[in-house]
Amino acid sequence: MFWADKVAEDIIASGKHKPYWVDDMKTPSGFSHVGSLMGPVIHSMIFRALKDAGQKATFTFVINDFDPADDLLPEIRGEYEKYLGMPLKLAPSPSPKFKSMADLFSSDFVESIKSLGVEAEILSSWELYHQGKFDGVIKDALDNAEKIQDIYQKVSGSQKKEAGWLPFQVICERCGKLGTTKVFAWDGEKVSYKCEPNLVKWAVGCDYEGKISPFGGTGKLPWKVDWAAHWKVIGITIEGAGKDHASKGGSYDIAMTLCEEIFKYDQPFRFPYEFILIGGKKMSSSKGIGLKAHDLVKILPPEVGRFLFARSGIKAQSNFDPVETNAIPMLFDDYQKAADAYFNKGASDLARAFELSQIGEAQKPPSIRFSVLAQWVQMPNMEEEIKKEGLENWAKYARVWVEKFAPEKDKFTVQKTVPSAIKNLTNEQKVFLKKVAEELNKAGSGEEFQTRIYAIGKEIGLNGKEAFAAIYISLIGKDHGPKAAWLILSLDKEFVKNRFSEV
Repeated sequence: MFWADKVAEDIIASGKHKPYWVDDMKTPSGFSHVGSLMGPVIHSMIFRALKDAGQKATFTFVINDFDPADDLLPEIRGEYEKYLGMPLKLAPSPSPKFKSMADLFSSDFVESIKSLGVEAEILSSWELYHQGKFDGVIKDALDNAEKIQDIYQKVSGSQKKEAGWLPFQVICERCGKLGTTKVFAWDGEKVSYKCEPNLVKWAVGCDYEGKISPFGGTGKLPWKVDWAAHWKVIGITIEGAGKDHASKGGSYDIAMTLCEEIFKYDQPFRFPYEFILIGGKKMSSSKGIGLKAHDLVKILPPEVGRFLFARSGIKAQSNFDPVETNAIPMLFDDYQKAADAYFNKGASDLARAFELSQIGEAQKPPSIRFSVLAQWVQMPNMEEEIKKEGLENWAKYARVWVEKFAPEKDKFTVQKTVPSAIKNLTNEQKVFLKKVAEELNKAGSGEEFQTRIYAIGKEIGLNGKEAFAAIYISLIGKDHGPKAAWLILSLDKEFVKNRFSEV
């Protein structure tokens, strides 16, 4: 059984998680990396699997835009460091198109997940707090601060915080920072706080002291408490987490316990999932490791991008490294195999992965392999053949791969002048080129001409490698390349004749 269907089956069999409300969350702290797409796509597939099983389900995605700015991308450091500690929704955007950092980064991420068919309703944590929807859980948390500390200690083994610690931070009324404030008293109506200059290493508070109501968006809960609070406030019954949060005693365990013991809400169905690595490294937005989410949708068609996450499942760590590798052509090959399984009515996991990767109605992908298409886009005069085969859409991704990611061995350019490497050709190879030139006017299809080229080489005493190397060296300056017949036929016949004659 396909992994998403198995998760859906387990959810239904548990009998504990109705109504089915699937949710995922993300803090818009920068331009998200490719790995950040895994959570939304996984949740989307489980949502679809529930619906395919005949169940009603709701799917939301929360943008945690109330979180403080605690780091900056390298390109916006400097003048924007003064905004560290402010809620992302209040920190100004470096782009004039957006009002805040939250708006800039969340818009970029939401656009990426929507392009991958993630059908979730987008919710703003900032708006939920300011609408007063968190007021009840804020009071529960402040009234049970000591018990929350006990849960932290019991679940994770962490030491208790200092006496009087309260699970809340307010937006400083003087400097507008959230990450630097420390709440030290709660009288049942208002909290007392101080904006500490040295509370955290990444932001500086202004030393202001004040007293304010904790309700209506004046502040927020710390994130483990906030996570559990979101489940109750929204009505979430199903939410997974990456394995960094889902380790024993980690934030997932803490939030689950808080959910049940502090907020008196049934724990959502839990499912941990593995990371996707790039080049063997866990991707990080702040450290600049890995492709950005918006890059993925430029280098892969949406269905293939979605398939990248679908095929791996939630238990297997995968490694996607497109730089100077054949990872992208191999992904396209796997997608075509999955399509064959689906359209041939196969009941395999591969067929189901294809089905759940579709954005709209399932469409048969091209039959030509991506690696062949990548050769075609490098050949002159192949546009007609590309159109004839219905490859215009995939061709644009093939061009991106060739230009930005392909290993050097897979790139070639027809040389305008005779390559210097022809000095290494044997007399037999030169005779072979002359005979191929003489056959050009009789050339039929690519397949027929390829067979004829091989036969000419054999007549002269050359093996296939020696014969084709002579063609490649003469035209592209390398001893390897695409299918020789197609390369020759993509060029002007007089150009080829003249080149082979010069050689």
